[in-house]
Amino acid sequence: MNKPRPVLCYCSLAFRDQPIEEIIPRLADIGYDGVEIFAQHINGKTDAELDAIRRLAESKKLRIEVVSPYFWLTRDLPDLVKESIESAARFAGYARRLGAKRIRTFVDAGNDGIGSAVATPEQWQRAVTNLKKITSLAPDILFVVETHAHTLADTPVSTRRLFDLVQAANLKVLYQADGVSDPLIGYRLLKPDIQHFHLQHPYGPEKTGYLNDGSEYLTPLFAEVLRDGYSGTMSVEHCWKGPTWDHAAADRAWLKQRGI
Repeated sequence: MNKPRPVLCYCSLAFRDQPIEEIIPRLADIGYDGVEIFAQHINGKTDAELDAIRRLAESKKLRIEVVSPYFWLTRDLPDLVKESIESAARFAGYARRLGAKRIRTFVDAGNDGIGSAVATPEQWQRAVTNLKKITSLAPDILFVVETHAHTLADTPVSTRRLFDLVQAANLKVLYQADGVSDPLIGYRLLKPDIQHFHLQHPYGPEKTGYLNDGSEYLTPLFAEVLRDGYSGTMSVEHCWKGPTWDHAAADRAWLKQRGI
C-alpha cells in the first residue's frame, strides 16, 4: 500500500501579474496537486466569477486548497484592524465558494510588524483578541498562522504561546522554515497543529533563490514529515517578482525527487 503524500500546491503570488485563469491550467500541466490563491487574484470577484474559477480547477483536477489575504492584528492601528476583520469575513466567503479549506493568516504584515521579542503585553492581547474574532467568523475554515519574522509567530516557542492564549479549534499553523534554525525543532514542537507548509529557499527579494538552489536543509524535514504520514497541504511560495514557469517546473521536479 502506498504511503500518504502531502498535497503539493503552488502559491499564485509568484505570478501576481497573470490572471488566475491562466495560472491554474499551467500548474496542472506541470504536475502540481493544487493551488494557493493570492488575495489579488480573487479579491472583488463575483460569485459567478468564483464559480467559474472553481469549475476550471475541477476540470484540470487541480485542488484549490488555500486563499491568502493579509491581516494586521497586533498593532494599535484601528483602521487596519477593522480592514483585517472585514477581509477575514470576505475571504472566508471566497474560500467556501472555491472549496478551499484554509486561509493563510498573518498576525501582522510587513517589515515593520511586531516581533515576539519586542511585543508589549497590550500588543499580545490585541493579537489574541483579534485572532479570536476572525476565527469565530468562520468556524468551518482553518486559519493557518504563518510562522514569519516581524510577527508574534516568529519562533516556534512564541507561536506555541500564541495558540495557547487563543485556544481556537480552527486556528492552525502554517509552518515555514526560516533557513537559519533547524527546521526539525520547530516542526516537532508545532506538529500537532500544523495544517500547511510553505516551501521556499529563504533568500528573499534581494537575492532570489529557488528550491534546487541550496535548500537541502529541508531534506531532513521532508523525510520526517513523510515518516509521520502527513497528507495535508504544502505550497511552494516565492514572494519576489521574477519566477518563471521553468522555475515552477524545476521546483516540482526537485520536490518529487524527495518524495513530495
